[in-house]
Amino acid sequence: MVVALLVLVPGSVVAGCTSGGAEPVAPTGAGSALSATPDVSLTPVDPGPPPVVRVPAPIAGEVARVVVTRQGAGKAFRNVAGVPVVEGRTYTVEVACAAGRPTDGTSYAVYDAAPGTWGHGEPLYSRPFPCDGAVQRTVHLGLPAGRVQIDVRGLPEDAVTAYALIRPE
Repeated sequence: MVVALLVLVPGSVVAGCTSGGAEPVAPTGAGSALSATPDVSLTPVDPGPPPVVRVPAPIAGEVARVVVTRQGAGKAFRNVAGVPVVEGRTYTVEVACAAGRPTDGTSYAVYDAAPGTWGHGEPLYSRPFPCDGAVQRTVHLGLPAGRVQIDVRGLPEDAVTAYALIRPE
């Protein structure tokens, strides 16, 4: 068994052990394409205060809402049931979230809220939205008649305010 040890000296040419003979290797250093400065990210370490999210006032015919606020090291969730969904009527879901840093991975989910179903089963509808302070709307959402509830999931640890609500169009 033959063992070869290769030592690279800056500025030297290395001969390879290949069947085709020696192959020169270009030195790396000043003037080489490999020494170019990489692009620099200007992302601040402290992004400043989170955007302000204003929770809209309830309106007549509102189906459901959840409001999340920072409370100490945790979060306080306040669910507000509204009126039942009217068959054949379309609704708009409005959501917003503010955190110290904008993030993806937050979503809202609409659940059946008939007696005995809260917290059970798959959502009737779910959709991701960014936690960046912007208001997002899903329009023309058809829902089954009856009571529903809305929830937000995947809030970042530094979220300060979030809400989701369902209103008639």
